[in-house]
Amino acid sequence: MKKSLFLLLALVFIFVACDDDSEVTTKNGKSFADCVVSFEQNDDLEIVTFNLEQFPKAGNTIMHTAELLQHLNADVVAVQEISSEGALVELANQMMGWEAVFTTAPTSYGQSLGYLVKATEVEVLDDYTQAWFEEDTYNFPRTPFVIKVRHRESGMETLLVNLHLKAMGDDTSVGRRRVASQKLQEFLDTNYPDDFVIVLGDFNDEINEEKAIDDVFSNFTEDADAYRFTDATVADGGEEFWSYPSWPSHIDHILITDEWFNYWESTTTIRPDQCFEDYEDFISDHRPVVAIFDVN
Repeated sequence: MKKSLFLLLALVFIFVACDDDSEVTTKNGKSFADCVVSFEQNDDLEIVTFNLEQFPKAGNTIMHTAELLQHLNADVVAVQEISSEGALVELANQMMGWEAVFTTAPTSYGQSLGYLVKATEVEVLDDYTQAWFEEDTYNFPRTPFVIKVRHRESGMETLLVNLHLKAMGDDTSVGRRRVASQKLQEFLDTNYPDDFVIVLGDFNDEINEEKAIDDVFSNFTEDADAYRFTDATVADGGEEFWSYPSWPSHIDHILITDEWFNYWESTTTIRPDQCFEDYEDFISDHRPVVAIFDVN
């Protein structure tokens, strides 16, 4: 009897110890802590864009993605290529303290947009949830999805515009991206000239002129007093930090309006594929890009 009780207590201890270990070991013996930063609670505002590539793409995709994002511990993650609201909600449910916000626009090509929000850090202002350019599915095949959030600690508010532009490098696709970029700037200039705005997502084109198929986003880059691509240094740097390594190219961007200039600290590409050998099979062919803002 005593031996059985001792064995039972030992099993309970092992279970609790394993449950307390939040770092999941991948097949090559590493955890996300070996290659992914973990942001502090109630510190800066961290905004991430992440194309999740036909999410969920495999049986363990939701579990592995939750592990990654839970460790990263950013405040808001704008996600692209989501198959359904149910899949996004299930992902949020596996991340303690997070909530999902799914697009109000119809699904396009089986790919929708959404957000994952760390509710203890950021409040979603539901009255501002919108879909832009719903009538222009030619230039915006995935309708931009917009929410407004408030950082609880600082009280700062910002519009977030989740963007997934037309893919491919043919002249027609390039032209559609260029027109979309121009229309977006005109819309922001007219309707939100003094607002804090962050446009982020899969732009499907480069911002570095030497690498770009065409200078699609010159309307933004040439208006440097009003707009800034926070990931410009990433785009100009080595390909080991680009967001789309399988090409390789850097096509996932975070664009801010001038209201954010004095608050923006840095932008970097997170590289979970460096410690998870099956990253592309289970999570995505894109890497997350994060912009950090000092709001305290």
